[in-house]
Amino acid sequence: MKKGYKVTDVKREKKIGVAAENVEELVAKSCKKLGFNVSCADCRLFVAEDGTQVDDDDYLATLPPQTLFILLKNTEKMVTDFDYYYEMIRSQKKEYIDTGAAAKEFLSTNLKEKFKVFQKYIAAGDDAKTMLSERAQDPGWFEGLELSEKTKEQSMSKRVKERMRGYYYKTKTALQSSDIYIHSKNGRGKKLIDQFLTDLRNILDSHKYNETYFNRKANKNARICDERGLFQCGGLWSADKCLYEGEHVINPYRSREERIIFQTWNLDHKIELSRSIIPKILQAIDGLYSGDIKCMLCDKGSKVGGIEADRYFLQIFTRENLKLVHIVCHYKGKHDAESGVYTLCKKCYGGQSIEYN
Repeated sequence: MKKGYKVTDVKREKKIGVAAENVEELVAKSCKKLGFNVSCADCRLFVAEDGTQVDDDDYLATLPPQTLFILLKNTEKMVTDFDYYYEMIRSQKKEYIDTGAAAKEFLSTNLKEKFKVFQKYIAAGDDAKTMLSERAQDPGWFEGLELSEKTKEQSMSKRVKERMRGYYYKTKTALQSSDIYIHSKNGRGKKLIDQFLTDLRNILDSHKYNETYFNRKANKNARICDERGLFQCGGLWSADKCLYEGEHVINPYRSREERIIFQTWNLDHKIELSRSIIPKILQAIDGLYSGDIKCMLCDKGSKVGGIEADRYFLQIFTRENLKLVHIVCHYKGKHDAESGVYTLCKKCYGGQSIEYN
């Protein structure tokens, strides 16, 4: 009986689906689909996750459908998923290093076992170098970073600013893709959204993209880590603390490896950006557009007013709604927490400001 499998080559550039009954059929079909210009006899098949060679039908029968295999030519060397993705992260390829996407993909299954391997790199870090700050003092830590990054604190501040920019552009893209932005009469919906985005960006600029969050030398109340640079997981979005107390900790200031692995940690929105915040922003803008505003302060209806951008700023960019979490504690299902429609009537609009950390 045939089962469906996934097969790729050593470069992981193309992934194909193959239905096969035995190893010979699987190799032959994979060889053809991947465009290998060699004989099937010159190819070898391996399980991608652990590098086990598959050369008999009995072993193939024990593997579940959709197992991912690597098909190699005899001249090529097998590289396991962990080695491939970890080296990709270490090599500082920008498309992966910006978001830790490669590590996240690799860590999407069998997390406990895979993190045991990552922990080896963390344990191997030289703690004596943790408190060193300047590039000249610990040049290995800065390998692959821009020369303009002179201190660890400056580099870590840059990393959090990149995340904040990501949230802003995700919001911007969603709002500018909306029906009210594209199809509103006389471009009024477009103007309202552009004005809201300008207000949001100005608040973000004025608070320097919350660059202090990852800076261990910042004020205690302005940073997430301790004075040595140690970060602890905040746990699931709905929990008060992490269930893996003492295990989900990391100090990206200690070694280059930990700095890279830290990018798999997430700033998780308790009230979700895509599922709740952005839809509520659009609802608020629609109220302005249609002249049907419910003021959140005086609770009165109005035809003219504005949006309290500060409130959305708090939810998108600050620790009022963000929690730093280990990838194991990043719950990707729907959160039972909702944003709101933060509109103000003309009388209440203006001069309204919210305090935040």
